[in-house]
This record gives sequence, structure tokens and C-alpha cells, in this order.
Amino acid sequence: MKKFLQKLFGGINLTWPKLIVFAVIMGIYTALMAMLVPDGNSFHDIAVTMEWWVLPAILIIVNCEKPLEAALKTFVFFLISQPLVYFIQVPFNGMGWGLFGYYPFWFKVTLLTFPAAFIGWYMKKDKWYSGVILSAMTSLLATTGIGYIFNTIEHFPNHLVSIIYCFITIPIFIIFIFKDKKPRITASVITIVIAIIYLFMAINSTAPYEIRNNTVFSENNITLVGERRPDIVARLCMVVDWCIDHPEYTAKIKVIPKKDYPVLMPCEF
Repeated sequence: MKKFLQKLFGGINLTWPKLIVFAVIMGIYTALMAMLVPDGNSFHDIAVTMEWWVLPAILIIVNCEKPLEAALKTFVFFLISQPLVYFIQVPFNGMGWGLFGYYPFWFKVTLLTFPAAFIGWYMKKDKWYSGVILSAMTSLLATTGIGYIFNTIEHFPNHLVSIIYCFITIPIFIIFIFKDKKPRITASVITIVIAIIYLFMAINSTAPYEIRNNTVFSENNITLVGERRPDIVARLCMVVDWCIDHPEYTAKIKVIPKKDYPVLMPCEF
């Protein structure tokens, strides 16, 4: 296993043909998970959120010889895989080409992969700043995993595999990308500190997923309410989450601040 992981993180000859095949496979797999696996299941998460895409992005970066190569290959990987996810689903989904309404977010992510991968390549330098660079991704995994925990507790076993994935990949990245202690310590400390801060904030406020049980649906609008009145950011997260879960919602989203909660209106089905 150790030799396999060492080869995986820096020992692969990642040619352009291999990269394209990898991108196509990931696109097809993600589309299948989106169509066949229900929402809330960990295997569906790759079609919705970013944490599962961290692993392929890092594998591409650490198996490149130059920063520009890493940037180009990561960008092309996302440029192929993300639209493919929607192209495959179009014939089988009632929304048809309307599914591409979800693509702008992933297109922005795709654009960001170029500078992110260029900078990310410097993880290979194995310096203290390499740990800082990796901590951006490990912190994303840590906070995402913590966020999933709240939902899993309430709706077990939702997102359980995603939680395990998030917290297992963090030490694997730190151990097998770096050889020197300095970047390992730097990445570990930053990740732990951010995770603790995020956990503290989550405990001291209502987690977005908790709002599900306190959501009032009416024919003309959706008003988010709840006894504990979570902050507006949490409620906005719930609005986005609800819209993702209900693709049949076709009206333009308009969030109107009302006291300490937003109102989403109108709603047409």
C-alpha cells in the first residue's frame, strides 16, 4: 500500500492521452452517480460539491514536472469532465439542456484551477510554504467533513463515506506529498486550527442542515423559519441547498431580507 501511494503521488507518467481518458472517466462516473444515486448518499456528493474533486486535482498536480504543465493539465481535466457530466444527463433528465444552468458554478471552478494548480505545483518543493499551499485543500476537506457530520447525525448514514474520505485523505496528502517535517507540520497545524475554528462556529450556531426541519413551504413563497433563528448565512446556504435538491424550481431566485431571515419568492412548479 505504501509503495502504491508513493507512486500515486508523484510516480505516474501523466501523458496528455492519459489525462484526457482520466477526465472522460471521471465525467461519466459523476454523471452516473448523479442519475442513479439519490441525494444524501455519499456517492452522489461528487455531482454536487467539490471535496471529491480535490483528489484528482492534486494527483494531476503532483505528477507534473513544471507548474505551467500542472496548470494546463488540471484546467483541461476540468474543462472536459465538468461539461461531460451534464451532456450525459441531458437525454435522461426532464430538465434537458436546462441542466446546464448548474454549469456556471463549475465553469468558474474550472477557470480557477489554472492559477490554483500553478501555485499548487510548488507543494513539490517540499518547503514550509508547500505546507501552506496544501493546507488550502486539506482545510476544505476538514471543514466539509465537519459540515457533513451534522447531517449524518440527523440522517444516518447520509454522507458517511464522504466524511471518511475527507478525514482519511488529509493525512495521506500530508504524508505522501511531503518528505520533510516542516511542510508536514505547517499543513497539519493550519488544517487543525481552521477545523477547530469551523467546528466552534458550527456548534455555536445552527448548522444549515438543521433548518430542513424548520422550513415552511407555501404555494407562492418559501419562508425559512426556525425557533433558534440561525444566522442569515446559514439560511442562504439552505436556500441554495433546497434549489439543488429541487431542479423543478424554475423561477428566478430572489432573496429579500426580512428581519433576520430571507424569503425566496416566487415559486412556480
